[in-house]
Amino acid sequence: MDKTHYKELIEKYFEETITDVEIKELSDWIKNDRQLHDWWEQEFERSDSSMNPVLRDKLFARIKEETLDKEVRPLRIIPWKWVAAILLPVCVAFFTYYLLDSSPTAETPFIVKAAKGDKATIELPDGTNVVLNSASQLSYLNNFGEKVRRVQLNGEAYFKVAHDEKHAFIVQIGDLEVKVLGTSFNVSAYEDAKDVTVVLLEGKVGVYAQKMSHIMKPGDKIEYNKATHKITATQVHPSDYIEWTKGNIYFEKESLENIMKTLSRIYDVEIRFDSNKLPNEYFTGTIPGGGIQNALNILMLTSPFFYEMDGSVIVLKEKL
Repeated sequence: MDKTHYKELIEKYFEETITDVEIKELSDWIKNDRQLHDWWEQEFERSDSSMNPVLRDKLFARIKEETLDKEVRPLRIIPWKWVAAILLPVCVAFFTYYLLDSSPTAETPFIVKAAKGDKATIELPDGTNVVLNSASQLSYLNNFGEKVRRVQLNGEAYFKVAHDEKHAFIVQIGDLEVKVLGTSFNVSAYEDAKDVTVVLLEGKVGVYAQKMSHIMKPGDKIEYNKATHKITATQVHPSDYIEWTKGNIYFEKESLENIMKTLSRIYDVEIRFDSNKLPNEYFTGTIPGGGIQNALNILMLTSPFFYEMDGSVIVLKEKL
């Protein structure tokens, strides 16, 4: 059986959509793969060090019972609704890694993805906490932390880096490096954006690209233009830029074109313009969570458009 199939079963387990037959299939695979079984237990134990050890052991025992019991029975949804929140990012990271190469080497990456419409919270091996925004990916090699703590980012993430004076923490985005020892900051680096944006909340960060560098202090925002390789620095209210971790969205003098790209990622919808003028309208403010219609209704209060549905596509039209 293709290993990708088992990755899909793992994801279905934590999404609570797995069938009885699939539970049996998954349990057989786990029982027959000692490397996988041992890794799962070890990673779970370190996935939330603040959890009461007794509860943690009971939780993992229940998961093993659910999947490894030879008797096929309905999946019971246990009262610990936070199981998926704790384990799914860990499992997605491992299974992506494991399924790519069952014989890991230092050059084999762990990959964590947050799909459109989703977010993911993960803890790296050094204790660093990362929140991934929608349509984002974080990866790091198996030798993470041996010399440096290097990760690669595509998308947006908020980092709370564990302090380690001996091992720098580096976020790699193309030819741009964000280097820290211990701090909290936000990086937005989507492929379809012209800029990489870094906002520093606490600590000290160095940003390096080719022959350019910039040392940031709390409250600094830098924008690195991927085409010109130039860095622009401004002062901002940094907490605004992590509103997305709370389900809100903050925009500062942002075009409707870019705003709709963001909403499309967050809510996994297709949005089109039926006007050449609308994409160049600008908006500043925070949009609370509540769905795509709520977001559009708020934007319509200050922007000259209305919207219609064309099948599953949202079409923005100019007010006349």
